[in-house]
Amino acid sequence: MINLSRYSSFQYYLAGLATSATAMGLQVVIFPWLVVGVLNEPADRVGLAQMAAMLPNLLLILVGGAVSDNRHLGTYLSRLYLLYCLPFGIMLIAALNGYLNYQLLILFGLGYGMITAFVQPARESLLTQVCGDNLQRAVARSTIVQFTAQSIGFLLMGLFDLVGLSVLLVFQMLLFVVSGRLLRASQPPGQGLAEGRQRGRQGIWSGLKEVWRHPRLLPLMLMVAATGFIGFGAYLVAMPLMAREVYQAGPGFYAGLQLCFAVGVLLSNTIYIRLVGGISWPGRVLLISLFCRGVIMVVIGLHVPVLALFPLVVVWGMFSGISISLGRVMTHSEAPESHRSRVVSIYQLALLGTAPLGAWVSGELIHLWGVLNVFVILGVAVLLASVVGLFSQLWKSRPEKPVARP
Repeated sequence: MINLSRYSSFQYYLAGLATSATAMGLQVVIFPWLVVGVLNEPADRVGLAQMAAMLPNLLLILVGGAVSDNRHLGTYLSRLYLLYCLPFGIMLIAALNGYLNYQLLILFGLGYGMITAFVQPARESLLTQVCGDNLQRAVARSTIVQFTAQSIGFLLMGLFDLVGLSVLLVFQMLLFVVSGRLLRASQPPGQGLAEGRQRGRQGIWSGLKEVWRHPRLLPLMLMVAATGFIGFGAYLVAMPLMAREVYQAGPGFYAGLQLCFAVGVLLSNTIYIRLVGGISWPGRVLLISLFCRGVIMVVIGLHVPVLALFPLVVVWGMFSGISISLGRVMTHSEAPESHRSRVVSIYQLALLGTAPLGAWVSGELIHLWGVLNVFVILGVAVLLASVVGLFSQLWKSRPEKPVARP
């Protein structure tokens, strides 16, 4: 019998993160493919469906961040993960009885997104409580674990035609239940409950004020918001439509693109961990990576051959991966301890809260001008955002707290 007591809180946390990320990685591929490949919806309705799944992040994630400051996070997260069984259970019943339709997917996306809006800030806040003294290394390790697990989820999408939707839905529900148990084990009852935190709207507004008056956090959040608005539109809407309409491919092809992106994220973070001395100018590296992502999106919009498309997506993932890690590290390092959970929720709002609007806009643009033209348009927008960032404190100054080697 395995002695579970010998595992540390951080190891339990990583195990819980990996389990849930596998389910979420599978969901990232299944949801859009149900809209694109099963229901054969047009581009504007694909964008609307993706917006429905992500809109709760825009509306609720700041509330989720404030609420997580007032909870025992191990217990709180275990209950939140159990809630995922409700939308997945409804979807399972519909799939078994042949009731799957566009309206049901919209409702599923809203329910899934509402739960996720509370899960994400709480899970990120728990990281700071269980990681020990080396926060930078913990952030990089959690990023690697998360995207490795998501890659497994992408690979499991290859079983879609073999085992069917119902089996995959049951598997996802089991993963969420196991993840909740592991995160509860990372912080058992009686450990880690913070006291004396601000509550309610006061907590939300104090976090916003902290970001607004900070010389580096404000431009960081603006750049991250641009990434969420523009980049997620291409990633979540344009990519599955490109697989169907440009390359006339099925779910395996789309899952392969998602896997290549995740491999790129893993490669960049592995390199990041091994850098001797770390990155002295993280803001500059973040802006350079943003510029390079814009170039890659423009190139993809030129209709490259399949053999070139997959390597390009890997490189796209590499630049995105280093941006994700640097954004998280800078947010944790710059945020004061008293406001860290709330500032983290603002970072997640900037990254994920703007994504539903970007998905909707991308779907509308693709409906008007076609998927490849929109890749070029979005790429140019990313290039312009990176150029604007050259005139901010992200480029001009070092952080007050050096970003140490993770």
